[in-house]
Formats: sequence, C-alpha cells, structure tokens
Amino acid sequence: MALFRRGAHVRVLLALATVAAASACTLSSGKSPTTAGASATAGASQTGKSASPSGTGTSAGGAIKIGIASREIVNDYNRDIIAGAQAVIKKAGGSDTVTNGSSNQTTEINNIENLVNSGVKGLIIQLGDPGQLAPVVAKARAKGIQVVTTSIGSHVEGTLTDVGGDETLMAQMMGRALLSAIGYQGDVYAFWVPGAPLLETRLRVLQAMVKDYPKVKLHLEPSDFSPAKVQSQMQAILTSHPNKGSIAGVWGAYDQMTSGAVQAIEQARRSEIKVTSIDGDRATFPMMYGNNSPFVATVVQNAQHIGELAAQILLDAINGKNATLPASTYTNAWIATRNNGIAAAEERYGPGFWKDSKLDKAAITKRYPQNQPLVVVAPVLPKG
Repeated sequence: MALFRRGAHVRVLLALATVAAASACTLSSGKSPTTAGASATAGASQTGKSASPSGTGTSAGGAIKIGIASREIVNDYNRDIIAGAQAVIKKAGGSDTVTNGSSNQTTEINNIENLVNSGVKGLIIQLGDPGQLAPVVAKARAKGIQVVTTSIGSHVEGTLTDVGGDETLMAQMMGRALLSAIGYQGDVYAFWVPGAPLLETRLRVLQAMVKDYPKVKLHLEPSDFSPAKVQSQMQAILTSHPNKGSIAGVWGAYDQMTSGAVQAIEQARRSEIKVTSIDGDRATFPMMYGNNSPFVATVVQNAQHIGELAAQILLDAINGKNATLPASTYTNAWIATRNNGIAAAEERYGPGFWKDSKLDKAAITKRYPQNQPLVVVAPVLPKG
C-alpha cells in the first residue's frame, strides 16, 4: 500500500509548539487536544486528498464512542496523530475520549483497561511495547472492541493494523544524512531511550550502517525522554572533548529529545558538530535555521495522516466494511535540510505556518538557497 500526500513544492517553516505535559487522565471528549498543535492541513489518502469517513459514526445505540490511548502527549507528533484521528471521528458523527499515559507504560495500560470498560466500540493505541499491550488488546477483543495501533512499529496480536512511518526506512534516511554531513568519518554520539521499541529500531539501523564505514566511531548514550537530560549528557561530552574535530556528529532518536543536545552544542559554540533526527515538529525548523545551529536535517513524518488513517480503518471495521489489512500500514515521510526546508515544512504544515512561526522566510531563502528537491517516500508493497 503506497500512501502519498504530495502538495506542490510549497513553502516553509513553523511555529514553536508548546510542549504540553498532561496528566494521566482523560484529556478530551470529542475535542482536539489543547496545543499549539493541530496541523494547518490534514494529511491525505492514496488519492492525495484528506481522508474522509466512508463509515458512519453512529450505531443502533447512538454515536460510536472511540477511545484514544496515548503513552504520552509531549510533542507535535503525539498531538497531531490525535488531532487527525479526532477530525475523522467527528466528521463521521462519533465521539472520542483521549487518555495520556504520561510516558509510563503501566499507566497507559491502565488507561486502556478503563476505556475498555467504558463502553467504547473502538480503540486507537498510540505508542507502547507490543508484548505488554497484547494482554489488554485481548481483553478489548473479548468485548468485541476493534483496535488499531499507531507508531508501535510492529503488529500486536488482535489489532487490525499498526499505522505509522516505516521506521527502518526513516532511520536509514536519517543515518545517511548524518554520515554524509560528517564525511563518513569521526566520532558520533547516539542518544536514544532503551526499551522504547521505535527508538531501538532506529538505533539498530544506525549501528548497521556504521559498520560499513570503519572511520566512524559510534558512542551509545542511553537517555530518557527529557531534553534536559540529553542536554546535561551532551554538556558532559563536550567538556570531555573540548577540541574541535573531537566530535563529528550527534544522532538523536527524535527531534524533541535531540533539541537538548542541540542547545548544549550551541552554548559551547561547537557548530562544526552535525546533528540529525526524526519527526519534523513545529519547533524543529526554527532550531534548524537558528544562528550557528548544528542541526542539519530531520526526517519529517505526516503525523496528522497517521491519525486519520487509524480512525478511518477503525470506523470501517466497526461498520463491517474492512477488507483484509496488512499487519503494518505505512505513511509517507521526507527529509528536510536547510536547502529544502521551505518546501519540507509547508508540505507538513501548510502555508499558514509562516504567519504563526514569526520567522522570516525571505531571509531564510536568501541565506540558504532552496535548491534541493523535496522527495516524499513510502514503501510500495505487493498486494498478493
């Protein structure tokens, strides 16, 4: 299944998103999450148009209730998946309840169990460990509740499908950008969260790539989801390696986490160090275009479209309309650099992003000619 959203070569940047840390409680019922967040333009289906519900959001018992359980809601990626799902559910006449696990897998599972017992007809589960989620998914299925996961990175038994970016493909794109930026040599420091499935996958891809380049030395820096923790770790690394050239690059498992390393590098005035990551949040582009920023590339995900697809698949299943689905349903992604960031950011957020970002697009274009292509990619899979 190839899922492409490809606007014309649009323009660029973004507004700094407020990083909202919500408690492990219900956030909304049929309303978008409170954030600087929802994308200006919805993602699109295979035809290039926004997903629109083919199924109805009502049943004999009234409006269909959908539960959306997220492991955490801390950045644009989380919030835009939820917003995309809510838009489809609302258009179909259904209602939703969103819960936040506050980065705790046990809390997320407890939230899912509460949703299962609340009378929902369907569940969207965002992030989590497949093995730990399997038992609670089985409980949902035993009650006739349909379940879709997003951003798990693999199939959870009993679910319809897992919707998200192709982690292996995106990690390869990010790794290639970093290795190219450092000339395939030097010391690279990699920050990730041990035990987080998507981040472990991304790291494994980097490790495999580095094996082909003996002049690259990889240093693993296990961390947590806090940019402040990463910043502290990076400051210690910079203190231990004060000479220019002693650190070639930094690889961060996702943008918000990586922002801590970027800040430490900027404070140390070590802009010769190259940094890459994944997500393309609203705060990512101001970071990339900041004065003397070491951040040179990110892989942008269409998070809104992930939510749209998840909700549409769920509603179709509830209404008995689903065909056979693959274990994983992949959305599109693209690399953003300083020289295609105008198109890359607007492909994700739309032209209205400029007004909110308060960034000078003309000044950015003058400083960084937009002479690199924007290439939107997704795996094309056999149907049979």
